[in-house]
Amino acid sequence: MSDIDSHILYDSINNIMSEGEFKGSIISKCNDECDSIIFSDNIIISESEGITITQGLRVGFEEGSRRRTAFSRKINYDKNNQDNCIEYSILIPEDVMQLYDEGQFSDAFPFTLNLLHTAGLYLRDPENQINHLDFFKGEILKNPVSLIINGILVADRVVIDHRGDPVFYDCLIVGRDQDGNLKVSYEPLANVDDKVVEYIIILGIEELKI
Repeated sequence: MSDIDSHILYDSINNIMSEGEFKGSIISKCNDECDSIIFSDNIIISESEGITITQGLRVGFEEGSRRRTAFSRKINYDKNNQDNCIEYSILIPEDVMQLYDEGQFSDAFPFTLNLLHTAGLYLRDPENQINHLDFFKGEILKNPVSLIINGILVADRVVIDHRGDPVFYDCLIVGRDQDGNLKVSYEPLANVDDKVVEYIIILGIEELKI
């Protein structure tokens, strides 16, 4: 992972707060009961007003009537949001985003599955585990978002290999190194052991029409 100190907008663990208004590709991780992630193209940070995000896309798992279910929904985030607690916000460097954009498949790729609605592919939960990895073995799924140990992985597509492990293609990886510092990288291919995966959510194409 590359050093992105100048692109760390907020980090509650390392006491970093860059005040101002920022635009671009921004990923924020929340410490909440949903383990949610917020994607946005804008953020305002001030010591007095805290963090403000308008028209972000929040992704995670929430408690349903019988089990936890995946969700993605548009949100406006500000200091009045008591259900969220942002751990960090990162502005993805333009050169990394360019690599990500260049690596994406065409939506017309004939063997790719596009799900209409957001769905949970995998959730590590001792009481209500969700595991559809074997069901989709060998299939190509578009728009996966994964929370992994110490990080976030956003990819153009994921394939479940013959061992039942996810293989992500065209990936942005954001997370902490062994010293707790935030890093970001682009990887054209990432083989991920399912033992380090907290969840995988497939974003529905309807939610992506923002």
